[in-house]
Amino acid sequence: FITSLLFSSPWLLFSEAQKKAVLNWAKELGVQNLPSLGVMKKCQSHLQDLIGDLTEKVESRSGNIFYINSVAKAIAKDYTNPITHLAMQDYPEDGGKGLSQVFHGKKMLNDLPSPPVIWVDGTVYFMDELLQESSGGYFIPQRFF
Repeated sequence: FITSLLFSSPWLLFSEAQKKAVLNWAKELGVQNLPSLGVMKKCQSHLQDLIGDLTEKVESRSGNIFYINSVAKAIAKDYTNPITHLAMQDYPEDGGKGLSQVFHGKKMLNDLPSPPVIWVDGTVYFMDELLQESSGGYFIPQRFF
């Protein structure tokens, strides 16, 4: 599994010779149940068929060929990946005196109704939950931002 992840990484491109060298090295180190390069290619091909290709080949009227990536499919794929989903930010953050990212301000003003949760100085607060002010008073937030 880890070898497959390594060889399919978009940031680390391996040539066929490099892949063979890595597999031979692992074999020499005594790795058990090591798949062959052919089996790994079949597995990658099968996974590609299941997931689909985000890149579409397009030919212009003048005959030029270029490739277009589907942003919607890429975002959907990121949401289904448990690793990347955790890093995605659906709701804006209150950065205090300023915003660290432009999309936080846009989300606050236009896109989203009040988020059900807010994160301030490393503490998470929920709507409709009893909170205490620094002055000692209590309140239940109905809306953030």
